[in-house]
Amino acid sequence: MIYLVSTLDPNWDGTYAQVRDPSVDENEFLAIVSFERCYAYKFGGPNDEVIQGHPLYGRGLVAYHAHQIANSGWIEAEKRINSVHRGFRPETWDNRKHYLLAFHDECFECLAENHSIEVMHATFRQALARVTEYVVGSG
Repeated sequence: MIYLVSTLDPNWDGTYAQVRDPSVDENEFLAIVSFERCYAYKFGGPNDEVIQGHPLYGRGLVAYHAHQIANSGWIEAEKRINSVHRGFRPETWDNRKHYLLAFHDECFECLAENHSIEVMHATFRQALARVTEYVVGSG
């Protein structure tokens, strides 16, 4: 996942959003986040205007932030579902973590064993090339 790292604009008054065009070759601070052994993910709503409707709102969830959810109900639900398998080993769930990244237009949530973050000052094209190298195995 590639996303734009938030930078403070001292002149921003909160009345507008600045849209970035990823096809423009302009250096930005970008983060590349990788999730290791991702078991499941969700991507979509809610956006920042209705984040208050998310079940975790009021329990630490904040728009425009990355979160690791402690005592995740999602992990527990998936563990219960998988417990019916005759080869079920509860210890395989001990290393799973629930991540939630709340962006402007959507949220990304996943259950994974770990994550890594690489921040780079580059164009979106360069960041995409870096991710592509990683995905095809030459990075």
